[in-house]
Formats: sequence, structure tokens, C-alpha cells
Amino acid sequence: MLPQEIEKFRLLAPMQIPELIDPEHLDSVDDYGDYALLTYSLGNPMPMERVMNAMEDRMHLSILYHVLASDATDADQHCCGYSSPMDGKMYKFNAQTGKGGLVRTVYVHIFDSLEVMLEYLKEDLDRHVKSFVVRTSISLPQLVADFM
Repeated sequence: MLPQEIEKFRLLAPMQIPELIDPEHLDSVDDYGDYALLTYSLGNPMPMERVMNAMEDRMHLSILYHVLASDATDADQHCCGYSSPMDGKMYKFNAQTGKGGLVRTVYVHIFDSLEVMLEYLKEDLDRHVKSFVVRTSISLPQLVADFM
């Protein structure tokens, strides 16, 4: 089933969110069994706010977290967005800024099961809220409720 979901994503996502998902900038597709990781470089690097807006507005992803290394800089921001299980899609997007405060790469995880997706989201959330300054995040109970 995972190869079908990857292909479906590769066909539909560029129409929904072309500024982030451009087939010409697909750097790699790695299948890990329970999930696949698609790595996209951005043709035009952009600020985190624009990336997050595209995730929310165009792909209808929920923002799991937006964190900073410190309050003093736009560099080293991380964010994660995920699709609602109610939509029948199992995606997780990750992005982070580098020098100049711009996102240059987007990582898309496509999962094979809701259970695996939830576990990866819980681990990702836990790791980031413990290690960074949290700008926004959802709570663990909220996340789990999304999967009920």
C-alpha cells in the first residue's frame, strides 16, 4: 500500500502546494517499511511563516509544533505539520530554517498505519518541546484525540 500512497502524493501534492512540493525538486524517496520519507528542496527558499501558512492553508495540515533554538533569531526554527486521520491521509511535514532564516528543504513522511504515524508524531513532539523554545505546539492529549 505504501508505494500507492507515495505515488498518489507525488501526483496530487504539487497541485495543492506547488511552492513546497515540486516534482523537479524531489531529492530522494526512501522507503523504511512503516513509512516513506520524501525530501524536497525548495526552488525558492522561504521564511518559516510562509511554509507554515502553505501547510495549513493549502494542505490543511495541523501544526504539531513551531519551535526556536532561542528567542533572539529566525535561524534554527523547526516546524511540523500533520494531516488529519479523518481525511484518510497519513502525512507528516517537517521543515527547519538555516542561515538567513529561510527554509530550503521540506521532509514529507508518508505512513502506512495510523498507529505508526501517531507514535512518530508523539516522539517528534516530545523531542522538540524538550529541546527548544516553543512558539506554538499542541498538547499530547490533543494529538491523541485527533487519532480517536
